[in-house]
Amino acid sequence: MALFLTIGIIGIVVVLAALLLGDLIEGLINVDAFGGDLFSLAGLAAFTGAFGFGGYISMALVDVTWLAVVVGLLAGGVAFWGATAFTRWLKRSEAAASFHSDKLIGSTAKVITDIPAGGYGEVRIYGSGGSRKRAARAGTAIASGTEVWVSGILSPTAVEVTATHELPAQPE
Repeated sequence: MALFLTIGIIGIVVVLAALLLGDLIEGLINVDAFGGDLFSLAGLAAFTGAFGFGGYISMALVDVTWLAVVVGLLAGGVAFWGATAFTRWLKRSEAAASFHSDKLIGSTAKVITDIPAGGYGEVRIYGSGGSRKRAARAGTAIASGTEVWVSGILSPTAVEVTATHELPAQPE
């Protein structure tokens, strides 16, 4: 029984750590190497927690280890599926809410990695209550920290930018 309880507690600790430290833990564990969105940290933590607590509850009701393992696997599978479906839904709704490539033109951004003339740097684009990093190209060299305007879309991950001081003056 103690083993199942320990496994369940480990699952809860991983979920809490993922909520608090998010991308840092995802980067350390790198669950994306197992197949993209299928094996998310949230899904694996949900499986672990539900397996442990499902097995613990089963052992408390009927003291049969193999049955506790089966109950734990079933509970873990349901929790894994639920967490994975919820994570995918959140990612889709976040992506739908903002930062579609066709809606980025005209957005303001700040250069975070110098953009050489004709080369690529990196910008942080602001909008819809959040920000995203994208690769950026410009016709002239633009230093880090400069405010820019997104003037074109090169790919889903790259934009063309113009420094705001290079824009023509607006008639008043």
